Amino acid sequence: MEKKSLIAIVLIAALWVAYFIVFKPESPVKKPVEKKSDAIQKEGGAIRKEQASVRIEAISAGGAEKQISVKTKKFSVTLSNKGAVITGCKYLERNIELVVKKNSFNASGVLNFGVHFDDDEFINGNSLDTALWTHRQEGGRLTFYTDIQINGVPVRIEKIYLFPDDGYGFRVEYRFKNYGMRTISFKDSAAIVSPGDILGPSLDYNNTYNRLMSVYSINGSFKKADKGGGGFLLGCGSSSNGDPLKKETGSITWAGIMSRYFLVIMIPQEAVGKGVVHDNRKQAGFRTGLYVSMENLEPGKEIKKSFKVYLGEKDKKKLTSVDASIIDAADVNRLIEPIRNFVIWCLLTVNRLVGNLGWALVLFSLLTKVVFMPLTIKSTESMKKMQQLTPKLNEIKAKYKDKPDIIQKEMMKLYRENKVNPMGGCFPLLLQMPFFFALYSALIDSIDLWRAPFIFWMKDLSMPDTVATVMGYNLNILPIIMTASTFLQQKLSTVDTGGQQKMLMMMMPVMFIFIFWSMPSGLVLYWALQNLFQIIHQLFINYRSKKEKAG
Repeated sequence: MEKKSLIAIVLIAALWVAYFIVFKPESPVKKPVEKKSDAIQKEGGAIRKEQASVRIEAISAGGAEKQISVKTKKFSVTLSNKGAVITGCKYLERNIELVVKKNSFNASGVLNFGVHFDDDEFINGNSLDTALWTHRQEGGRLTFYTDIQINGVPVRIEKIYLFPDDGYGFRVEYRFKNYGMRTISFKDSAAIVSPGDILGPSLDYNNTYNRLMSVYSINGSFKKADKGGGGFLLGCGSSSNGDPLKKETGSITWAGIMSRYFLVIMIPQEAVGKGVVHDNRKQAGFRTGLYVSMENLEPGKEIKKSFKVYLGEKDKKKLTSVDASIIDAADVNRLIEPIRNFVIWCLLTVNRLVGNLGWALVLFSLLTKVVFMPLTIKSTESMKKMQQLTPKLNEIKAKYKDKPDIIQKEMMKLYRENKVNPMGGCFPLLLQMPFFFALYSALIDSIDLWRAPFIFWMKDLSMPDTVATVMGYNLNILPIIMTASTFLQQKLSTVDTGGQQKMLMMMMPVMFIFIFWSMPSGLVLYWALQNLFQIIHQLFINYRSKKEKAG
């Protein structure tokens, strides 16, 4: 779950709890270069210069670029002998293209599974990226190879893709064969391998929820890294701090790229990685490189590095079907996961009946309101009793105005005698918050709810309901409706308050409009519906109360 948005949701819960406490009645990529790198990198707070010690030159096979196709039960893959890269990959289960050609930040538009020999090559590329590799195909096994010179020593590099007939994983192998008479030493005894610089589906990457991120496991801990996104309040701008690379050293069991709904992960098989590196330039794609150990390559010898690759949805079952170690990449909070799964199941089940996820969300909102209705009624009764105690509370405050400890003690005594819980008003809200968190998680991460339409201008409940862009800012309707309904609900359910409390009461919905502005419209719709149902309920309570007084 996006960290900044999670903080915002926690803030919402805190604001609502505070409300019941405060307002209770009391009153472009460069061409490959072959030169020594002078790039300055940041690592562990220290700045150090990287000097390249490996100089390579690929000997192209010549001829024209060729496209090679492989089809499995899960994917339809297209590869090119230019760079030995994946140029197309359709995810057949959902008919989604995972290799995005057109994008807003100069990504190459391929999954290249490239290999580079220093940080400078990782940024600028090397001649392997553009060389025409010789290839041969045997079913789902594609072998690409090219001859290069490494510091003047002839070496053959093979890149082998092995696609099984079924499953969400495949393998990539790199083989380095020394045909020369001298031993080759690699810089820092490592090479950098990376899956690519973009991952589908094609989305509006200016929205904070659509950002690409690096994901990796370092020293046994799951971590994410990004370089910024969009949004009205949350995630504005870019977190890129000017350093071309971000690096972290440690034991890396896997690393890859995460889009909003999909993952591509490389899992080293011979040994764990030595570290990760992220391309931190704002307009240069989004690449995560994995440092892998490279032994000295002696004459006549071969070095082999192989990787399992997961390519698929952020789904725990699918992840573990490839490798159990990558389950954390699903990026689902374990505390809300059971409720999240229940919410998704409810929405999809109702959707099968009504044929529209928007109406399914309306019915789900109504269902949660009905389920929590007894608690809401009890909360309303508690607030009514609190209102009746207001004169006595004011007397206590006036009598012991210079003795706050005694005021607190006497107030609690009064609550006990009248069987009133001062926090009773916020209990229903607190009990509903897990469902709110779960719905939030489902709308931002579940591909089952992607592009879910509703009615009128609401075309995608997983995105803000933008109807126009004014002076560079998106105009969203639902947050405005939600804010207005919050004002009305407060007006109907609270008694007259003092000036300071009245100001706070006015400010809270205004804060909500900023917090909710760039959130998925389905989440804002749910909150607005809860307000609407509460308004109807409160109108009924007020009508009944007036009728009782008149009788």
